[in-house]
Amino acid sequence: MAQRVTEPSHRPAAWVRRALEGRHHAWAEVDLDAIAHNLRVVRRHIGGQRRVMAVVKANAYGHGAVPVARRLVAEGADLLAVAFPEEGLELRGAGIRAPVLVLGAASVDQIPAMAAASLTPTAYSLPFLDALLSATPAGAPPIGFHMKIDTGMGRLGLLPDQLPAALARIAARGRAALEGLFTTLSCSDDPADPHTPAQLEMFESAVSSARAAGCAPAWIHAANSGGVIDAPPSWLETVRPGIMLYGVHPSARCTRLDLRPALSLKTSIALVKRLPAGAPLGYGRSFVTARPSLIGTVPMGYADGLARLIAARGRALVHGVETPIAGRISMDHLMLDLTGIPDAAEEDEVVLIGA
Repeated sequence: MAQRVTEPSHRPAAWVRRALEGRHHAWAEVDLDAIAHNLRVVRRHIGGQRRVMAVVKANAYGHGAVPVARRLVAEGADLLAVAFPEEGLELRGAGIRAPVLVLGAASVDQIPAMAAASLTPTAYSLPFLDALLSATPAGAPPIGFHMKIDTGMGRLGLLPDQLPAALARIAARGRAALEGLFTTLSCSDDPADPHTPAQLEMFESAVSSARAAGCAPAWIHAANSGGVIDAPPSWLETVRPGIMLYGVHPSARCTRLDLRPALSLKTSIALVKRLPAGAPLGYGRSFVTARPSLIGTVPMGYADGLARLIAARGRALVHGVETPIAGRISMDHLMLDLTGIPDAAEEDEVVLIGA
């Protein structure tokens, strides 16, 4: 499958193509203007005084980390966030110089590479904090980092009862190293869940403790996409939107904002054939034509990530018309019932995600 990324609208019309595993019969189109629009929606929603940390982990949620990061920085994102050092190094290799926070569990032996590339690590445990504090050579500036507090996610982060020990170690080695403090909200996709205010109360206590210990972290952040949308108390000094930047609401329970989906998934019809009523289609004969039918074979299947479970109710767009998937999805192909689109032809575009 290939990936196409639409260039910013102020540049000449162009496409960026990238082959994935040599498969080019299907492609993703990524609209960078939509991502820029979604960033502007975030800023309007939270007000102009807070900073935005744009999350581009996991290849920018599959949208292409480098072109997406470039556009977000051009649109004024204050900081980028990735999951692992390798993702940050990819951005640096592409010439992106914006601040980058590594949110996830880096290993101790990756600390020198992060420091050399000016990537900001996360202290997510006491042992990793110790490694960070001792990694700076004598006389050199300390390695700046953010510290994560586990307020009820149970994944990464120091537990609140570990915070006094952590602050004591930071004070002994140099308070200036602590640049940020954050947590992850586990239930912010449900605005009614009482766990979110409980987490925020715990996190605010941790921030107060850090400040009382003489630390002055400049980046204080808790709001992921669900928090940005529906939990204003979580906005704090910085917000950390992820999936909403790509036009997707975290859940059906979230308030609807004017987000624009950025990704379309497309392929084309490889073969069109007319079959009589009673013709079985696909493995297991799970679909039998009820009338003389026009059937299109499409070169995309579960090897491309289409779950076989969607076949029973799955739809695609051909000529802008919804058409059902006919029969089981195979590894490399699927079939569409094109009977309602009599002028459908081979090489016509098929939209599997998008409009």
